[in-house]
Amino acid sequence: MFELKEVKERPCVFLSHKKEDKNECRKIAEYLKEAEIDYYLDELDDDLQQAAALRNAEFITESIKKGIRESSHMMVVVSEKTYKSQWVPFEIGYGHSAILDKGLQEGIKENKIKLSVLTLKDISEKDLPDFLQVAYVIRGIKSLNDYLSKVTKRLEKSSYNEGRLFSNNKIGHPLDNVLNWNL
Repeated sequence: MFELKEVKERPCVFLSHKKEDKNECRKIAEYLKEAEIDYYLDELDDDLQQAAALRNAEFITESIKKGIRESSHMMVVVSEKTYKSQWVPFEIGYGHSAILDKGLQEGIKENKIKLSVLTLKDISEKDLPDFLQVAYVIRGIKSLNDYLSKVTKRLEKSSYNEGRLFSNNKIGHPLDNVLNWNL
């Protein structure tokens, strides 16, 4: 299959989340898409869905690991519900190893941005557990836009002008109900 070089080199963000935060995660995925950032979302992975339907823990684990390995970045979407997750801590640990440690082995020292934590509205101003603080923390729309500018290596203002990102001050921002606007 022929792939344009530009598309092949675009960043891809693995979206780690608790099942109960799926709707918020879909909105974040759509926002990434508008910013021309590819994403991995579990419900779009046919192999993972088949493994889950069969309740095959080994294949579920391998599908998740493959999704993380094939992504350039990982974003952990965190809410109050996340702390009860069985899979998110595994994904964070594996993501840390597969993404951050791999970058260090390749001589990339400034790769903390490759593993990020995005706090949803219900937890945006609360302290995070230590194991989440090893990542690049995103607390709201303003910091998400800053993060996306770093990931795409585009100026934030240019992304606004091109319609890829929406200012955190924009009335009716697509993520108003998901993230705090001023953080």
